[in-house]
Parts: sequence; structure tokens; C-alpha cells
Amino acid sequence: MNCKIGFMSSMMITSIVILFLLVSGNGEALPKNCIGLCKMLFDCSAACIRMGYTMGQCIGWKTPDMCCCDH
Repeated sequence: MNCKIGFMSSMMITSIVILFLLVSGNGEALPKNCIGLCKMLFDCSAACIRMGYTMGQCIGWKTPDMCCCDH
């Protein structure tokens, strides 16, 4: 009986941890509104403000090359 309670407790804790990891990862995965290449735009921040966004920056992995805006 104690073994069954221990197994169910561990399954419950594991499911809560997995659920927490799935929910916490969604905040950074939201898509951003990219408007073009930073090479083609003179000022990324100003271009985003002209389009109605509050901020903009060049993003990329090694070399920031995409101008993306955010509210």
C-alpha cells in the first residue's frame, strides 16, 4: 500500500514539474513583428516607431540582421 502511495506521489510531482516547464517556456517563444533587414533600414528603432510600435531592435544569432518591433 505504501509503495502505491509513493508511486502516485512521484507521478503527481513529475506531472506538475513537466506542466510548469511547458508553461514557463511560452513567454519567450512569442513571435515578433520583423519588418525587414537591418542593412536595408537606416534606423530600426525609428522605423518601428513610424509603423506604430513602441520599440524596435536588430536581432539575430551571431550577427543581428533582422529589424523586429514590439509593442
